[in-house]
Amino acid sequence: MEKNKPNVLSYIQEDLLNFHNSQFIADIGVGNPPQVFKVVFDTGSSNLAIPSTKCIKGGCASHKKFNPNKSRTFTKNLKNNQESVYTYIQYGTGTSILEQSYDDVYLKGLKIKHQCIGLAIEESLHPFSDLPFDGIVGLGFSDPDFRSQNKYASPLIETIKKQNLLKRNIFSFYVPKKLEKSGAITFGKANKKYTVEGKSIEWFPVISLYYWEINLLDIQLSHKNLFLCESKKCRAAIDTGSSLITGPSTFIQPLLEKINLERDCSNKESLPIISFVLKNVEGKEITLDFMPEDYIIEEGDTENNTLECVIGIMPLDVPPPRGPIFIFGNSFIRKYYTIFDNDHKLIGLIEANHNF
Repeated sequence: MEKNKPNVLSYIQEDLLNFHNSQFIADIGVGNPPQVFKVVFDTGSSNLAIPSTKCIKGGCASHKKFNPNKSRTFTKNLKNNQESVYTYIQYGTGTSILEQSYDDVYLKGLKIKHQCIGLAIEESLHPFSDLPFDGIVGLGFSDPDFRSQNKYASPLIETIKKQNLLKRNIFSFYVPKKLEKSGAITFGKANKKYTVEGKSIEWFPVISLYYWEINLLDIQLSHKNLFLCESKKCRAAIDTGSSLITGPSTFIQPLLEKINLERDCSNKESLPIISFVLKNVEGKEITLDFMPEDYIIEEGDTENNTLECVIGIMPLDVPPPRGPIFIFGNSFIRKYYTIFDNDHKLIGLIEANHNF
């Protein structure tokens, strides 16, 4: 332990419940005494959002709700005229209205005091009613919407940094291959257990003030450049809240046509390697390869005892100002263990180890 910092931890780790290899869920505590919620950690957003007891229909109905009256440390985020602060959130496939407040948050051995939390007073029925978790913990930076409506608030990773809770302000994310395996998020370090021995971490500069984005130079098929990013710069966000790899339809549609996967999986052995070309902090081009088994999703039809194959890469047109952008979700992180460095605004990538 460092002197004068008795509560500084080297690291904490949360195991993540694997839900169909698409969502990875952990428990957090909010309030004093802590009320426990199931959440996903999402590097693609900034808010910590959980349902409020005021939210009784729509997407909230089936989920646990936070009761402010049962917490000794709860305070409202009020405007100068003493009115509550509300934030409208547009997610990829749903919306919610959050009443901004403050309370203590507990992550394993970490106690984050006076963290800004958004209490959902309304949630759209889709997709929230079908989700196997209660809330979202945004691990992004404070985006423009967050800043405009939360003048004195900060996202969780910024609060952890301000309160000097960890020796290193980094967190790393592991996504398993097998359904029966847990994922893991480690705050404070990269866990070597999840990395291939003998490989080195490649570090890439974060190019956005708001999201965990890096420059994408090109995409290759069988190590041949497609020159997709020549006319306009491509960006990619590493997003733990997304399941797949997505990109602008003008890029992804031609890519999928070139791959030409048969639905019955008959040609999967002959498919090309897909590679993403990035530039590291030293200015060197780094090629990240995805073999067919890395990007193909096999879906079994138990009734007909057949196997169908789909590509885990989809067209998705994110509107400006956030887009156009590529999203590297959990199918990317499954191949490359990802380290998010909030001290130096870097992203580290290293081939993930699944043999333990």
